[in-house]
Amino acid sequence: SSDLHNSPQTLQCRAMAPKKKPAKAEGEADLFADFVKIYNKNQKEFDTPKITQVQNILNSDEGESTKAWNFNEEFDAMAFQVLCHSLRQAGYNEIEAIRLWKCGEGDKAVRSICYYLDGQTGEQGVKDLHFTDNGVTELGCEFLGRTLGPNGNKLVNLLRLDYNKFGTPGVRMLSQGLSQNCALRQLSLRYCGIGEDGGEYIGHILMFYRNAIEILELQGNYLRDKGVVDVFNACRRKEALNTINVFDNKFSDSPEVIKALRELFANNVSLTEYDLGGNQISDAGASMLVHGLIGHSHVQEVKITERCAAKTHEAIRDQLTAGKSK
Repeated sequence: SSDLHNSPQTLQCRAMAPKKKPAKAEGEADLFADFVKIYNKNQKEFDTPKITQVQNILNSDEGESTKAWNFNEEFDAMAFQVLCHSLRQAGYNEIEAIRLWKCGEGDKAVRSICYYLDGQTGEQGVKDLHFTDNGVTELGCEFLGRTLGPNGNKLVNLLRLDYNKFGTPGVRMLSQGLSQNCALRQLSLRYCGIGEDGGEYIGHILMFYRNAIEILELQGNYLRDKGVVDVFNACRRKEALNTINVFDNKFSDSPEVIKALRELFANNVSLTEYDLGGNQISDAGASMLVHGLIGHSHVQEVKITERCAAKTHEAIRDQLTAGKSK
């Protein structure tokens, strides 16, 4: 129905609203009050249980100014759907962060939030989105890929999907939309069970010419040599990217990996921080990396496995320091 979409009047009213909210002038829309009214009506109509965290926000004096809505208890999927539909129906877009930790209802919760985000077409809305250890599967990744794809949401700039075991099939679905996304600044896919074939799809996301990711976190996956080389090669021409974390991805210091890393040091002067720790890099491999750092003073940090000799860590530190002092 048409009331699910933001009207131009609502958008104009939101854009003009000052940060500190004074008493409402007569006739001025009170979007929070509208949302509460719609939400209460929908809860009654669908007879859904209350969600503790939402009740806490509604009952708090700061309810209206709460910008981060955090959920860390399991909730009923239908109750959460009613919440997201009510937010969209009211055109209430003052929430800047939605973060779910272990709330269960994985893909259903993703679908409900995507429905809310699909209604955000103005300048204001959710920028920070977390689904951590929430049972998100390939299907949830498909919803997110669609919502954050080329014709979708332009506001979300941080997406965190840590500890959801959707693996390579999930990343493939995500990449269908994120490979044409120019709003995302930080992408975190830690401990998602991504295998060596997943590197190609992370590469697709990075290779989009308008991709804006600055921080890429891939810790605790299974990219191995093949997958990590695909990722490193895709990072080569990414001017926005400044930090990459591939800690514990089960890769070695094979000639292909060392070559890809050295080419990355040489070709991407924006990428300053590398976390390569927890992988099988030997002293000999690390020594080749030290040689690769010569003349590339933009690199500020390279972390490698603790298993390497103290001398090796020192050599990396010395080379980074030498680069800085030039």
